[in-house]
Amino acid sequence: MKLKNYIWLLAFSMFFASCDSLSELNVDPDAPSSARQQEVLTAAQGYMSWQVDGRYNELAYLWAQYWTWGPGVSLGNAERYIAEPDDHNNLWARSYSNTGADLKFIIDNGTDDFVGIAKILQAYNFGYLVDHFGDIPFSEALKGEIADGSILSPAYDDDAAIYPQLITMIDEGLASLDAAGAGNVGSEDLMFGGDLAKWASFGKSLKLRLLMRQSEVSDQGAAVRALIAAGGLMETGDQIAQIAFAGVSGDENPMFAVRESGIGNFYVASNASMDVLKDNNDPRLSSFYDVAINNGNFVGINQGAIDDEPFTAVREDYSEPADKAYEAANSVIFMSDWETWFLRAEAAVKYNTGDNDAMAFRNAINANFAYLAVDGGDAFVDGLAYNSGGSMDERISTIAIQKWVSFNGLQEVEGWIESRRLDIPGRRTFTEGVFQTPLRSALPQGIFPSVWLYPESEQSFNSSAPAQRTLLDNVFWDN
Repeated sequence: MKLKNYIWLLAFSMFFASCDSLSELNVDPDAPSSARQQEVLTAAQGYMSWQVDGRYNELAYLWAQYWTWGPGVSLGNAERYIAEPDDHNNLWARSYSNTGADLKFIIDNGTDDFVGIAKILQAYNFGYLVDHFGDIPFSEALKGEIADGSILSPAYDDDAAIYPQLITMIDEGLASLDAAGAGNVGSEDLMFGGDLAKWASFGKSLKLRLLMRQSEVSDQGAAVRALIAAGGLMETGDQIAQIAFAGVSGDENPMFAVRESGIGNFYVASNASMDVLKDNNDPRLSSFYDVAINNGNFVGINQGAIDDEPFTAVREDYSEPADKAYEAANSVIFMSDWETWFLRAEAAVKYNTGDNDAMAFRNAINANFAYLAVDGGDAFVDGLAYNSGGSMDERISTIAIQKWVSFNGLQEVEGWIESRRLDIPGRRTFTEGVFQTPLRSALPQGIFPSVWLYPESEQSFNSSAPAQRTLLDNVFWDN
């Protein structure tokens, strides 16, 4: 026997000797038998918590003007509205390659209970991509496998066309939850521990969010009235969609972990937010910010104005984010009962849904007070003198401001999104009434970012990617 044939046979025999049976060779590497829907759901939720709190909220606390740059470091690009194309490479990759792919696996292979959860989360995932980037890959997204067409450069869908498909996705998810009955989901569900009734409430509330996002550009009255009349939306604190963290190494709040893995949290209170709290004698002030260590007062800095503060100023001269806003053990909130009540208040004003708008507004503020463990919600609402007989713009302006206040340190991304959506011609709630132009802004006076730049990775590797955007382009629902 020739030497080369002997070596080949020896290697061949050693290869098969390492296998117990031929069945070990017949394994699809893209669908390993060890990938169970339980573990995949946990992974997807873990990635999503990082996306929401480690990326979306991390920029939104500046652009929603809750926090601003403090002493100790040079003024950064984000504070001045300077963006780079590689700012969001990581977020984009996690949204598609990790979260999106994991949820697709469950949708394609899971049981009704897991499929229902995955479809609601997938709608949430794509919704935030649209809210930040506008047009995105959707219909051809997540189809890189041979069975799905080997689409490696997915086309970009029109953002306005994606939203209705997300609502359909939620409806499909709710139907799957109904079909599942009691379900088999347990502790692998980091959000609700397998409580499918709470998943249904979250799905319906998310649907209301998406419908009301569109309400500035199209009439959503019939769909909103039907949704609210059917009931089952998030109404109480035990229904909040959130993921808890223990606050120990390896199990920390994502924003806290991101900040503390670097030079720490050097942000302090923005006067844009603090002034509104002070003007209204808002008892939530101490839940959002600490008093300044050096003087015992609540002291903020005008947005982006740290370079104009005294040269001798130190961090202890200003109010830092309070524990409710920044702490290792804080939960990541995906959607809250107060957000849902604010949406219902707005919907009642716009669409005569059957809700009393003043009562829904009161419920929203009381829910936020309750989460923060602050007393006096009813007295505070009485002091705001919300007027159900006022004009639509007057009522929605009051709702918008208090909604923005309530997201401080809890759902910053929603604060930024809703400040864009509800700042419409004729109302000018934020740009003329609340927001401050950073003193070193790269944008003109009174002009604020309205969208994120597309990731550099997409521009480089996806031949279907459109031309780069500017920070002043709009998402479809933003007038």
